[in-house]
Amino acid sequence: MAIIKKFLLGLICGMAILVFTAAAVSEEVRAKLTPVFVNFHVSGEQHALSSEDTTILNYKGSLYVPLRSFSKELGASVYYTAPTSSDRAQVNIYYEDDRDMSLKDKDGYVRLGNLDVRFALDNDMPEIKGTVKIDKVIPKDRDIVISVLDSKGNTLGVSSAIEPYDPYHVPISQLKQGDAINFKTYFPYMATPEKYTLKVEVVKKTDWSYVQGHVATVTGAGGFYGFPLNPAIYGTNHQNKWGEPTPISVNIINHSTIDNIIVTEPTILTVEISDSNGKLLRTLTTKPFKGEIQWKQGAMRTTIMWDQKDSKGKKVPKGEYHAKILTTSTEGYYKKNPDKIVSLDLENSMQAGMPLMLE
Repeated sequence: MAIIKKFLLGLICGMAILVFTAAAVSEEVRAKLTPVFVNFHVSGEQHALSSEDTTILNYKGSLYVPLRSFSKELGASVYYTAPTSSDRAQVNIYYEDDRDMSLKDKDGYVRLGNLDVRFALDNDMPEIKGTVKIDKVIPKDRDIVISVLDSKGNTLGVSSAIEPYDPYHVPISQLKQGDAINFKTYFPYMATPEKYTLKVEVVKKTDWSYVQGHVATVTGAGGFYGFPLNPAIYGTNHQNKWGEPTPISVNIINHSTIDNIIVTEPTILTVEISDSNGKLLRTLTTKPFKGEIQWKQGAMRTTIMWDQKDSKGKKVPKGEYHAKILTTSTEGYYKKNPDKIVSLDLENSMQAGMPLMLE
């Protein structure tokens, strides 16, 4: 089976190179549409592509078979990324042996394989990489997370929602049944366990979700002020299309290197949107947050949508705007000391603001 898989990968990669080569040539060519059946035989099984279903080109005596149709017939997934001003178009192809996809969720949505787990306590990011294959389409209101369990089955930490990468812009909910793609995700900082297992789950999205930052994040000037919690806006696209709702990513970050923090008081963050002259145009608020925030740059994140209107309901023109989280306070306790409730100030900082370009 390994030989067959190696052959298939080589064949697909060779066809991908052909696509890239053709894309790099800007000259116009003329080709014939040829009524031909393409039959290929793998491990005693016959596969076929018919020109009744797909277009096959004949150019200077060479037949050009559609890459997507050929790859799909082999069980591979193909993703096309349109060219940008600074890069060429890309075609990414994933072919996986199902025997490598051994980690499954209990409801039969996904299988994970080729997993690489990196634990960290200091400067590196705790990270899980691998391949995900879709057995059932993921609903838009669901996320895929991975739990790290100790030898007794106790949960040591739960990852943020897994995200496809290379191409990174394909949402999980847009993947079709049978699709496969590489993914990565981060999980809380912890020492490497002597023994551990992983569990994958498809869970319902919540108003606030866990994300993991890097412990080397700049503090002080140009970074964060206040301890242990800070509000922040980041991960939001600076350039947004005028006339479409603008997402604003709001975060509560735990800078403590000592312990997780449990926020006991429902906390609402307020975001002010101003124009380039500093004039206040609109005030937005998040859903309330209450719960646990992981240590060492662990954060809880929510997204609020700005409809690009001012407080009077008038559409704003194209230009530069600014979103800023207002200072607030809440209450909670360190997880190791649940009997001591402390006041937690969410002080403003440079990270609590973000320019928004509407173009």
